[in-house]
Amino acid sequence: MQRSTLLVFAALIGSTVHVQAQGLLQSIITPEKAVGVVNQTLEGTWLSEVRPAGLPAGVPPILNFATYHPNGTVVLAASDGTQSEGHGIWVRVGDRKFLATLFFFIYDANRVLTTIVKSRVNFQLSLDGQTNKSTNEVVIMDRSGKVMATIPGGTGTAVRLSPEIPADFYDFQKVQ
Repeated sequence: MQRSTLLVFAALIGSTVHVQAQGLLQSIITPEKAVGVVNQTLEGTWLSEVRPAGLPAGVPPILNFATYHPNGTVVLAASDGTQSEGHGIWVRVGDRKFLATLFFFIYDANRVLTTIVKSRVNFQLSLDGQTNKSTNEVVIMDRSGKVMATIPGGTGTAVRLSPEIPADFYDFQKVQ
């Protein structure tokens, strides 16, 4: 009799602990105050328009394609033809906030290396994660790495690229 009483008592304690744990798990969060964790990354490919500080108003921004990798690296290609492919690193520093440091070479008309550029970028991701705004500081160095100028105040905007369905998508999917 004592053994069966002990088993019933143990079962009651076990079920009470389970109910208390469920109550805690349900009450520990406040959904209406929670900050979503979606779109907390730059991962993917972006098209950006960059306006370096001092760029005259009539001059169009520099277009870039940038691909941000999950390991924190980034590769970018500029459209203006005077610079190399860029390489860099990125990190999340807050809610939808990121920092990146990018490096690329600048060439003259004969494709001779003239300067090295380091760009420090501060990103703010939109709530839906599909666009971002940025500010940047450009450090211009000579070929030996000596800093020639630091220019703050550049800005940028970007849109995340996504796959799109071609016109023949559904017909193509039916092909055996």
